[in-house]
Amino acid sequence: MRNKNIQVMVETAVLVGAALLLSEVRLFRAPQGGSVSLEMLPIFVLAFRRGGPAGIVGGALLGLLQIVLGGYYVHPVQIILDYPASFMVLGVAGFGILKRVRWLGVAAGSLLRLIVHVISGVVFFAEYAPEGSSVLGYSLAYNLWYMVPSAILSGLIIMVLERRREIFEPRY
Repeated sequence: MRNKNIQVMVETAVLVGAALLLSEVRLFRAPQGGSVSLEMLPIFVLAFRRGGPAGIVGGALLGLLQIVLGGYYVHPVQIILDYPASFMVLGVAGFGILKRVRWLGVAAGSLLRLIVHVISGVVFFAEYAPEGSSVLGYSLAYNLWYMVPSAILSGLIIMVLERRREIFEPRY
């Protein structure tokens, strides 16, 4: 049992490190934060390999590391929403049917992350919405612009990786 726990901790550390590195390789960076990248991919792999709890912990660690390494913040609650919470929700991909139907896990985790970012945008970044426009609509459009491509890229890579089942089936 102890060796299994150590192996899960090591895999979590490696995959969170990979996610952090991938967060720096951006295909596009939005002006007020957010970017098209593959940073979600290792957290999804962690959730599929080790289950939802490991994915949630890995996502939280990624978010905390991003804060430490230069996150943007305007309020303590916004920090929690845009960093640990938005990556923690990716861990849902490791529960139940979402773990077995991986494209659905990627879609569910990405959708939850989008919702968290939209809430943060509505509450803390309303001043960026154009005069007379819906703050909710603006936040949704802004976050969709980078979240959809990131989710699609992660999903496509997960589908390619599925051909090698051992990636998602840990050996102890």
